[in-house]
Amino acid sequence: MILKCSYKYISIAKVGNSVNENEDNVLVPSISQLESEPIIKFAISDGATESSFSKEWSDLLVSCYKDKPFDLVNLPSTINAISEAWQSITFVIELPWYAQQKLENGAFATFLGITLNLEEKTFEAVSIGDCTLFQVRDNELIYSFPITSFEDFGNTPSLFATNPKFQTDFEKSVKYLNGQVESGDLLILASDALAMWIFKRLNQGESPWLSLLTLLNYEDYQTDFINWTFNKIKENEMKNDDISVVLINID
Repeated sequence: MILKCSYKYISIAKVGNSVNENEDNVLVPSISQLESEPIIKFAISDGATESSFSKEWSDLLVSCYKDKPFDLVNLPSTINAISEAWQSITFVIELPWYAQQKLENGAFATFLGITLNLEEKTFEAVSIGDCTLFQVRDNELIYSFPITSFEDFGNTPSLFATNPKFQTDFEKSVKYLNGQVESGDLLILASDALAMWIFKRLNQGESPWLSLLTLLNYEDYQTDFINWTFNKIKENEMKNDDISVVLINID
């Protein structure tokens, strides 16, 4: 029997920024894809604030995950092609000299993609940086990827770069995971600020995904999620950052 899946997602800008300043981007399938295709793709990318046009870079990364190969052999040519697309968008924009100089350094972003094969009940994930995949079964965390504990987070995660001069060694920095899914599993894709909060709550013996499932089940969940994250940031439980999450229920 082929599995089914459903999802909820949200991506919001850090407190104090406008919606257009959110440098995170998310890829989710259409309803028609969910209903007709056994292979489903999701992705999340967090653009680095200190770089130029990182919002556009993270958007291209998740968009191209739909139909470009991200395996280790093809990854260099894939990133080069996406970089060229980014350059065609940004290099025609007239900027003051100091912004132009910054633009020449390029943009940077973390990335996490997952391809679900609902017929074979398997998944493949690819990651660079600290966006994190959590797999929950029977209300227990059975795996997290590529981050496995709160202590794994740092100030300088690996990043995909538009400029080859600043590109990291893919063999060392890009991580891959093959796994299996069952009916009833919950998969969570979270950008770093939310992933850090999840690990904090896990260390306290809690099941933090229950809060996320409840929040995103509300009819007006966007407002509720924004208010919830604002309170967590205000109480210093979560760092003030762009926040994105995708909750995938396997049926």
